[in-house]
Amino acid sequence: MPQRLEMGGASLILYVVPDLETLVDRGALLRGEAEPPYWAYLWTGARVLADYATRRMTLAGTRVLEIGCGLGLPGIAAAAAGAHVTFVDTAAPALAFIRASLDANGLEGDLRGVDYRTLPKGERFDLILAAEVAYEPEGFGDLAAFFSRHLAPGGRVVMADGFRTNTRPLYRACRRERLTTAAIDCRVVEEGRPAPIRLVMLQRSAS
Repeated sequence: MPQRLEMGGASLILYVVPDLETLVDRGALLRGEAEPPYWAYLWTGARVLADYATRRMTLAGTRVLEIGCGLGLPGIAAAAAGAHVTFVDTAAPALAFIRASLDANGLEGDLRGVDYRTLPKGERFDLILAAEVAYEPEGFGDLAAFFSRHLAPGGRVVMADGFRTNTRPLYRACRRERLTTAAIDCRVVEEGRPAPIRLVMLQRSAS
């Protein structure tokens, strides 16, 4: 189902999953027999990240990667701002929704249905976007190493952290990879309740 959103002064069409709650087998989830369809949610962090990137960053002509992209709102907003965007997610339905959104907005993008860790080591990006992807502590070291490996000289990572798990070990891992961190705390309201989101910027240390 198409939904119209205003991002960075642009009006975008985003295809979303209608009535998602009715499609999820909550019993199966509770019994551990199914994985939640994380890709299908339009996370608050994705909205905040998309708005920040398009309002506060110069994106035209840049190489942008969105990992764990789900519905792909940050990457689609970056593409609308003139970036060359690569979307990566292991969920095939997510990429189908992104393709529909790109087509609806007259945009192009490189869609890859792979684990982000399998991207060719030689690929570098000016900006890596990651909206609420850090929720598996055992993978934090791999994530930090990935950021370091795929950042172009002078590039940066912008992550949206929704505080859904303890992410302090991730930022320690990033510092071990010689990535400096800076953060902006955002206060937004979701379904009538405050939803804190932290935007974390990572860049390679100069020393």
